[in-house]
Amino acid sequence: MNRSVVINREYGSGGREIGRLISERTGMDFYDSRILQEAASKRGLPQDLLESFDERVATGQFFDLSLLASDPETAALPYRVYAAVDEVITEAARVAQAVFIGRCADKILRDAKLKFRSVFIYSTDIDRKIARAMRVDGVEHRDAERYINRMDKTRARYQQFFTSSRFGDYRDYDLCLNSGRLGYETCADIIIAATNTSGPAPLG
Repeated sequence: MNRSVVINREYGSGGREIGRLISERTGMDFYDSRILQEAASKRGLPQDLLESFDERVATGQFFDLSLLASDPETAALPYRVYAAVDEVITEAARVAQAVFIGRCADKILRDAKLKFRSVFIYSTDIDRKIARAMRVDGVEHRDAERYINRMDKTRARYQQFFTSSRFGDYRDYDLCLNSGRLGYETCADIIIAATNTSGPAPLG
């Protein structure tokens, strides 16, 4: 593999599972929640602080401008966390190509001028998304679609906050794949093939 892979994804689309498949098949390191763990360790940030950050992101607190303006410590926290995540992703990608899930890793690698393929995974299989929400997050069936929409909005807010780009905009990715139609295995095959190509290697 001659470049890293960054996977952004809709909730329930299997982006994390596809990333794991790529990692298993290629031997590339895999970073999802591990990014936060290593960020906490490298910057001396308590793990529970980063978990709290994720929780606040999910509820939209860090995107409430009035809250940020009134609490300087809260206002600084997202940037401290982002800097820690940036450091972990950049250092990891400089050592060896890796698979990164979310966390604005595409912007981070682009800014560091490191080679990568950017991928967006979405799915038109709503039943599978609902099943995942119920199985993994314990959501009731009647609340599942609302929960899925909220999770996607959370990812969109996070991305826009740090990058000013729009979540799921096809123009920002090398590949956009519908896992609901292609399946996880085929998506992984396509991404690996695209990552191995010797043509122009975009820095994003």
